[in-house]
Amino acid sequence: MSTILVVDDDPADRDLIVQTLQKQGHTTLTAATAAEGLELASREQADTAVLDVLLPDGDGIELFRKIRAIDNTLPVIFVTASGSSNTAIEAMQLGALDYLIKPLQVAEVRRVVQRALEVRRLARDPITVNPAPTQETGGEGDVIIGRSPAMQEVYKAIGLVASQQVTVLIRGESGTGKELVARALYKFGKRAEGPLLAVNCAAIPETLLESELFGHERGAFTGADRRRIGKFEQCHGGTLFLDEIGDMPPLLQSKLLRVLQEQKFQRVGGEQVIATDVRVIAATNRNLEEMVAQNLFREDLFYRLNGYTIQLPPLRERGSDIELLVDHFLRQANRDLDKQVRAVAPEARQLLREYTWPGNVRELQNVIRQAVLQTTGPVLLADFLPDVVRATDACGPQADGSAGAGDALDRFIDERLRAGSQQLYDEVVGRVEARLIERALSHTGGDKLEAIRLLGTNPATLRSTAALSLLNLEPKSLPGGALDTLIQPGMTMEEIEKEAIRRALAHTNGRRTEASQLLGLSVRTLQRKIKEYDL
Repeated sequence: MSTILVVDDDPADRDLIVQTLQKQGHTTLTAATAAEGLELASREQADTAVLDVLLPDGDGIELFRKIRAIDNTLPVIFVTASGSSNTAIEAMQLGALDYLIKPLQVAEVRRVVQRALEVRRLARDPITVNPAPTQETGGEGDVIIGRSPAMQEVYKAIGLVASQQVTVLIRGESGTGKELVARALYKFGKRAEGPLLAVNCAAIPETLLESELFGHERGAFTGADRRRIGKFEQCHGGTLFLDEIGDMPPLLQSKLLRVLQEQKFQRVGGEQVIATDVRVIAATNRNLEEMVAQNLFREDLFYRLNGYTIQLPPLRERGSDIELLVDHFLRQANRDLDKQVRAVAPEARQLLREYTWPGNVRELQNVIRQAVLQTTGPVLLADFLPDVVRATDACGPQADGSAGAGDALDRFIDERLRAGSQQLYDEVVGRVEARLIERALSHTGGDKLEAIRLLGTNPATLRSTAALSLLNLEPKSLPGGALDTLIQPGMTMEEIEKEAIRRALAHTNGRRTEASQLLGLSVRTLQRKIKEYDL
């Protein structure tokens, strides 16, 4: 069988690893300090090594470097008490095969060591990632939060690819943190000393996006009274993050493809060919494969961008991270709003855990911030959460799965009856409305108009302010007047949509980018609808 070097100063953890491996027939070499571990590595031939990150006479990272100087193909597994993003990313960047998080699980020890031994036997070239600075280089807002298995895979992917000169495509639903991943790739990459610039391809009109990316010469078009340097030129030697790449117009897709292939481009209205050295990281929440099939996105550009894919999980698939995120955003909101909210009430935490978060991490951040703003004491209560989150308790399944929506709704009705409610009908209907719309929005990927069509309802009939809030139809936020002046009985969805677009354009003095943000549409979609409705 195989020989495994185990270096850990905690007797309980060391014994667990040793007993697990010996039961599988492996031979173990054990040490409690970095010095003992290095001596064993120099004298004995191990097939893999399991190293604790923190040791009494040093750290596992330095020991790892010394062992690799002796045997540069030895698979190494780190053991850490922390599942934080920086620990995980640094371990993978150093070339570790994997890492184990305390408290150790026997099955996980078996799985990871078996994988390491398989690599030792079969792989000619080990997984290597060049080390980069590991100090924090940004504020708390740049930190990725999460210790769930799904996020551990994301950290591993960042560590493996950050220092490689390949284009990375980050995929995930809106609000999952794609820009944070892009910043982590930059921070841990070889270009961290160079610039990092970001462009949202959906937020800039097509006529301006080309100039934003490639620059323009004086006189290139009406209003171009001076030369402008574009992002590809500004970002020479650095990293360019192209967010919402699926919304890039076809004409610019061709020009982007050339830059990716040749690292050369021309300014708008110019003839000079400009060379640049830029690493591109792209992100999208769109189904690019489907767009390629529909000839909406260039196939060759898709493959060029997809040098390596990092898939971000939606928040509903990483429920164990919600508590960490809640505490993180609570600290953040306290600092930003100069508040002293010290805790979240258990009932509020349960509601936050049970909600499905169609808006993902960004929605959770906004909910906590709004709740902290309303909280006057030291504890954030469930009453300060939005109706749509509190509706989870009345309409959703219970945490233990023991009761369905009907039983939960019955309990809510009984509670309101005992409380002497004088608006029971509106309260119940409002909560059901909010839950229905939440599920419809989740099904349509956040497309509000499609959700309304799916439900077959006119927003003018909605009773719940939470339902209106989900659809961005709060009366106070509508440009040009209140909700009841926008939506009249008998209006079709097309008429409602046309009137909303007309008012948004009037409110922004025709500025389509601002109007699209008010309406929750991409600029391209807004432009298409303006043409469709002849506005």
